[in-house]
Amino acid sequence: MKNHLIKIFASLLVVLIVASFFVAFLASVAGQTTAQDNALVLYPPTGSNTPQLDAGQTAVAQEKAMAIIENVMSVDLSKYTIELQINSIMDGVPLSNDNRKITNLMYALTPTESNDSDSVIEVYFAVENDAVTSYFIMPVDSQVITTTHYTNQQEAVKGFLEKYQKVTNIKSDRLITMLDNVDLSKNSTTTKGNTKLVVLANSFFGVAQATLRWTATVNGADYTALEISVNTNGFVISVYDNRALYTIGDTSINILKEQAIDIALENLKDYSYDMPDGSVVKDFKVSRENIVATLVTEPVDYELRPCWDIRMMLDEVYPGNVQGITAFIWANTGEIISYSNMAFGNDYADNANYTIAEPTSPNYILTAVMATIVVASIAIVVIGLMVKRKHN
Repeated sequence: MKNHLIKIFASLLVVLIVASFFVAFLASVAGQTTAQDNALVLYPPTGSNTPQLDAGQTAVAQEKAMAIIENVMSVDLSKYTIELQINSIMDGVPLSNDNRKITNLMYALTPTESNDSDSVIEVYFAVENDAVTSYFIMPVDSQVITTTHYTNQQEAVKGFLEKYQKVTNIKSDRLITMLDNVDLSKNSTTTKGNTKLVVLANSFFGVAQATLRWTATVNGADYTALEISVNTNGFVISVYDNRALYTIGDTSINILKEQAIDIALENLKDYSYDMPDGSVVKDFKVSRENIVATLVTEPVDYELRPCWDIRMMLDEVYPGNVQGITAFIWANTGEIISYSNMAFGNDYADNANYTIAEPTSPNYILTAVMATIVVASIAIVVIGLMVKRKHN
């Protein structure tokens, strides 16, 4: 029972952490409209009042997931019984006028020579636009029986990339060569052309691992990326890849950092937010030295473009415990995407009442909160089913 509870709560934490990955990499796919619109909704696969699963979409997703299990993870299929246990579609906020749907799959790998439920390995997949955007295994310390073996972490990563490029049809030659002089046991950053490799040696649930992130960078902005985590045994336990999901649009930076700050400050006088009692909060005071501007990228219809993420910390705390204002400004045109407030240590945050341009960028904080709440709810439901199944 102890091991079972550990596995349950570990699963919940992993799901929440994966949600944070989605926020870091994918939160930008949700256009900022209203707080209600920012929530992701999980539709169950059956029920007369809910959308039915697109059989064609899920069939493609399952085909791609199994290709990774067989040809990338190199699972020894003679050692496991593989069962699809989760098959659902997460319906998110539209990208402009395009509906965004993510297929979620979970495969259970049960060893053929063991009846111990704690030995079951779970592999979770997210598939969007016919591309596997992420997968990870649970528990993270699982010893998966594979048909391939490597002598060290670096060779394992190179082997992974060679197999992975055959499945994704995205060349990995540059990524592989960047590993030649990299020590995966140490933190480092390597740049070759427009590709940046960041290596972080860390530990997850007590499992030592190396996290590698290759990012396409143009004019100082990060665009598409592949991130993997590999344990000391050379097994890749998690992958995030948005290279097939997004295209790279106009990368020109015509608005410099100080210009973007000037635009944000000039238009701050027009920003306000409403309190629950109907009062309007406006006329914010902010010192220029308390402003942080970061060059980021945001998608429009799955096309990434550069913009400035400007965080303006206020000189005083405003109603609703609002301590800062965030502005997003396109770096190529200077057009304002959106304004929103940052409230810390308080449940209130009305971030939806004001935008100058057509809203195309998210409020990172609100998206993070909503995504975490929804994913946590899903995890709790799954945990309930697990406990019920255990009791039965």
